[in-house]
Amino acid sequence: MISLIKYYKRSTLNTQGNDLCKIVTEHLLSSNTVCYIDFSSINAVTPLFFQEFLFPLLLEFGTETVKIRIKLINLSQDHCLSYEQALATSSDFLDRKSSRLNPVFGDISDITFELLIKARELSRRDPLSAKLIFGLGSQMIKSISCMDIDQIRRIASAGIVCFEPRFTPEFASKQAALDIDEIDTFLNLIGTIDSKGLYESEYH
Repeated sequence: MISLIKYYKRSTLNTQGNDLCKIVTEHLLSSNTVCYIDFSSINAVTPLFFQEFLFPLLLEFGTETVKIRIKLINLSQDHCLSYEQALATSSDFLDRKSSRLNPVFGDISDITFELLIKARELSRRDPLSAKLIFGLGSQMIKSISCMDIDQIRRIASAGIVCFEPRFTPEFASKQAALDIDEIDTFLNLIGTIDSKGLYESEYH
Protein backbone atom coordinates (compact mmCIF):
# COMPACT_ATOMS: atom_id res chain seq x y z
CA MET A 1 0.00 0.00 0.00
CA ILE A 2 1.38 3.39 -1.01
CA SER A 3 -0.10 6.32 0.92
CA LEU A 4 0.31 9.42 -1.23
CA ILE A 5 -0.21 11.84 1.65
CA LYS A 6 2.60 10.18 3.59
CA TYR A 7 4.91 10.03 0.58
CA TYR A 8 4.39 13.53 -0.84
CA LYS A 9 3.41 15.25 2.44
CA ARG A 10 1.01 17.60 0.69
CA SER A 11 -2.65 17.44 -0.29
CA THR A 12 -2.36 18.80 -3.86
CA LEU A 13 -0.44 16.84 -6.49
CA ASN A 14 0.48 18.85 -9.57
CA THR A 15 3.60 17.15 -10.91
CA GLN A 16 6.22 14.62 -9.79
CA GLY A 17 4.08 11.69 -10.87
CA ASN A 18 7.31 10.23 -12.27
CA ASP A 19 8.49 9.66 -8.67
CA LEU A 20 5.47 7.47 -8.02
CA CYS A 21 6.02 5.74 -11.36
CA LYS A 22 9.52 4.65 -10.29
CA ILE A 23 8.23 3.18 -7.04
CA VAL A 24 5.41 1.28 -8.78
CA THR A 25 7.75 0.04 -11.52
CA GLU A 26 10.05 -1.46 -8.90
CA HIS A 27 7.08 -3.12 -7.23
CA LEU A 28 5.82 -4.65 -10.50
CA LEU A 29 9.25 -6.02 -11.32
CA SER A 30 10.03 -7.44 -7.89
CA SER A 31 6.62 -8.68 -6.74
CA ASN A 32 3.61 -10.53 -8.08
CA THR A 33 1.16 -8.78 -5.75
CA VAL A 34 -1.29 -5.99 -6.55
CA CYS A 35 0.02 -2.49 -5.87
CA TYR A 36 -2.55 -0.37 -4.01
CA ILE A 37 -2.23 3.42 -4.18
CA ASP A 38 -4.18 5.30 -1.52
CA PHE A 39 -5.51 8.79 -2.33
CA SER A 40 -6.92 9.45 1.16
CA SER A 41 -6.45 13.08 2.30
CA ILE A 42 -5.39 14.16 -1.20
CA ASN A 43 -7.61 17.10 -2.14
CA ALA A 44 -6.58 17.66 -5.76
CA VAL A 45 -4.64 15.84 -8.47
CA THR A 46 -3.89 17.29 -11.90
CA PRO A 47 -4.14 15.27 -15.15
CA LEU A 48 -0.41 15.99 -15.60
CA PHE A 49 0.38 14.07 -12.41
CA PHE A 50 -1.57 11.07 -13.66
CA GLN A 51 0.13 11.29 -17.06
CA GLU A 52 3.60 11.35 -15.51
CA PHE A 53 2.63 8.43 -13.29
CA LEU A 54 0.62 6.22 -15.66
CA PHE A 55 1.95 6.84 -19.15
CA PRO A 56 5.43 5.29 -18.65
CA LEU A 57 3.79 2.29 -16.95
CA LEU A 58 1.46 1.75 -19.91
CA LEU A 59 4.41 1.84 -22.28
CA GLU A 60 6.59 -0.40 -20.16
CA PHE A 61 4.11 -3.05 -19.01
CA GLY A 62 1.09 -2.77 -21.30
CA THR A 63 -2.50 -1.87 -20.49
CA GLU A 64 -3.53 -5.30 -19.21
CA THR A 65 -0.80 -5.48 -16.56
CA VAL A 66 -1.51 -1.93 -15.40
CA LYS A 67 -5.22 -2.71 -15.15
CA ILE A 68 -4.71 -5.89 -13.13
CA ARG A 69 -1.68 -5.05 -11.00
CA ILE A 70 -2.35 -1.41 -10.02
CA LYS A 71 -5.37 -0.43 -7.94
CA LEU A 72 -6.18 3.20 -7.08
CA ILE A 73 -8.27 3.48 -3.91
CA ASN A 74 -10.12 6.26 -2.09
CA LEU A 75 -10.48 8.35 -5.23
CA SER A 76 -12.82 11.32 -5.10
CA GLN A 77 -14.98 12.37 -8.04
CA ASP A 78 -12.47 15.12 -8.92
CA HIS A 79 -9.64 12.60 -8.80
CA CYS A 80 -11.54 10.37 -11.20
CA LEU A 81 -12.13 13.22 -13.65
CA SER A 82 -8.41 14.06 -13.72
CA TYR A 83 -7.57 10.38 -14.11
CA GLU A 84 -9.98 10.00 -17.04
CA GLN A 85 -8.52 13.06 -18.77
CA ALA A 86 -4.99 11.72 -18.36
CA LEU A 87 -5.99 8.24 -19.51
CA ALA A 88 -7.73 9.61 -22.60
CA THR A 89 -4.61 11.56 -23.55
CA SER A 90 -2.38 8.54 -22.98
CA SER A 91 -4.73 6.20 -24.87
CA ASP A 92 -4.85 8.56 -27.86
CA PHE A 93 -1.07 8.66 -27.98
CA LEU A 94 -0.76 4.88 -27.70
CA ASP A 95 -3.33 4.36 -30.43
CA ARG A 96 -1.46 6.72 -32.78
CA LYS A 97 1.86 5.06 -32.02
CA SER A 98 0.36 1.60 -32.44
CA SER A 99 -1.17 2.51 -35.81
CA ARG A 100 2.23 3.71 -37.07
CA LEU A 101 4.03 0.59 -35.85
CA ASN A 102 1.39 -1.97 -36.80
CA PRO A 103 -0.48 -0.65 -39.84
CA VAL A 104 -1.03 -4.10 -41.35
CA PHE A 105 -1.25 -6.71 -38.61
CA GLY A 106 -3.31 -4.82 -36.04
CA ASP A 107 -4.76 -7.19 -33.45
CA ILE A 108 -2.08 -9.85 -34.03
CA SER A 109 0.64 -7.38 -33.14
CA ASP A 110 -1.31 -6.12 -30.13
CA ILE A 111 -1.82 -9.63 -28.78
CA THR A 112 1.83 -10.56 -29.38
CA PHE A 113 2.97 -7.37 -27.66
CA GLU A 114 0.94 -8.15 -24.53
CA LEU A 115 2.23 -11.76 -24.50
CA LEU A 116 5.84 -10.61 -24.85
CA ILE A 117 5.40 -8.12 -22.00
CA LYS A 118 4.06 -10.94 -19.81
CA ALA A 119 6.88 -13.25 -20.88
CA ARG A 120 9.48 -10.58 -20.06
CA GLU A 121 7.92 -9.91 -16.65
CA LEU A 122 7.86 -13.62 -15.78
CA SER A 123 11.37 -14.21 -17.16
CA ARG A 124 12.71 -11.54 -14.83
CA ARG A 125 10.79 -12.70 -11.77
CA ASP A 126 10.48 -16.48 -12.18
CA PRO A 127 12.49 -18.05 -15.04
CA LEU A 128 11.25 -21.58 -14.30
CA SER A 129 7.63 -20.50 -14.65
CA ALA A 130 8.50 -18.63 -17.87
CA LYS A 131 9.93 -21.86 -19.25
CA LEU A 132 6.83 -23.85 -18.32
CA ILE A 133 4.17 -21.31 -19.29
CA PHE A 134 5.72 -19.78 -22.43
CA GLY A 135 8.04 -22.62 -23.49
CA LEU A 136 11.08 -20.35 -23.41
CA GLY A 137 14.58 -21.78 -23.42
CA SER A 138 17.33 -20.52 -21.12
CA GLN A 139 18.88 -18.28 -23.78
CA MET A 140 15.53 -16.76 -24.74
CA ILE A 141 14.68 -16.12 -21.08
CA LYS A 142 18.00 -14.30 -20.69
CA SER A 143 17.43 -12.34 -23.90
CA ILE A 144 13.84 -11.25 -23.32
CA SER A 145 14.65 -10.23 -19.74
CA CYS A 146 16.98 -7.57 -21.12
CA MET A 147 14.68 -6.21 -23.84
CA ASP A 148 13.33 -2.69 -23.55
CA ILE A 149 9.85 -1.67 -24.60
CA ASP A 150 10.86 -0.46 -28.08
CA GLN A 151 12.55 -3.77 -28.90
CA ILE A 152 9.45 -5.66 -27.86
CA ARG A 153 7.25 -3.38 -29.96
CA ARG A 154 9.46 -3.96 -33.02
CA ILE A 155 9.17 -7.72 -32.59
CA ALA A 156 5.40 -7.49 -32.17
CA SER A 157 5.04 -5.26 -35.23
CA ALA A 158 6.40 -8.05 -37.44
CA GLY A 159 2.93 -9.61 -37.32
CA ILE A 160 4.19 -13.04 -36.24
CA VAL A 161 2.49 -14.65 -33.24
CA CYS A 162 5.38 -15.49 -30.93
CA PHE A 163 3.61 -18.18 -28.87
CA GLU A 164 1.53 -21.14 -29.91
CA PRO A 165 -0.45 -23.94 -28.19
CA ARG A 166 2.04 -26.62 -27.08
CA PHE A 167 -0.20 -29.06 -25.23
CA THR A 168 -1.38 -32.45 -26.50
CA PRO A 169 -4.93 -33.05 -27.73
CA GLU A 170 -5.44 -35.41 -24.76
CA PHE A 171 -4.46 -32.71 -22.28
CA ALA A 172 -6.67 -30.15 -24.02
CA SER A 173 -9.68 -32.52 -23.84
CA LYS A 174 -9.15 -33.21 -20.13
CA GLN A 175 -8.68 -29.53 -19.35
CA ALA A 176 -11.82 -28.54 -21.25
CA ALA A 177 -13.84 -31.00 -19.15
CA LEU A 178 -12.79 -29.45 -15.81
CA ASP A 179 -14.85 -26.83 -14.02
CA ILE A 180 -13.27 -23.51 -12.97
CA ASP A 181 -12.31 -24.63 -9.45
CA GLU A 182 -10.63 -27.77 -10.78
CA ILE A 183 -8.70 -25.71 -13.32
CA ASP A 184 -7.48 -23.34 -10.62
CA THR A 185 -6.32 -26.28 -8.51
CA PHE A 186 -4.57 -27.85 -11.47
CA LEU A 187 -2.76 -24.66 -12.42
CA ASN A 188 -1.51 -24.23 -8.86
CA LEU A 189 -0.04 -27.73 -8.92
CA ILE A 190 1.26 -27.74 -12.46
CA GLY A 191 4.79 -26.74 -11.50
CA THR A 192 5.21 -29.86 -9.36
CA ILE A 193 4.15 -32.51 -11.89
CA ASP A 194 5.89 -34.25 -14.74
CA SER A 195 5.23 -32.54 -18.07
CA LYS A 196 4.98 -35.88 -19.90
CA GLY A 197 1.61 -36.01 -21.61
CA LEU A 198 1.17 -32.28 -21.19
CA TYR A 199 3.16 -30.91 -24.13
CA GLU A 200 3.64 -32.19 -27.66
CA SER A 201 6.89 -34.20 -27.95
CA GLU A 202 8.84 -31.41 -29.67
CA TYR A 203 8.54 -29.27 -26.52
CA HIS A 204 9.91 -31.78 -23.98
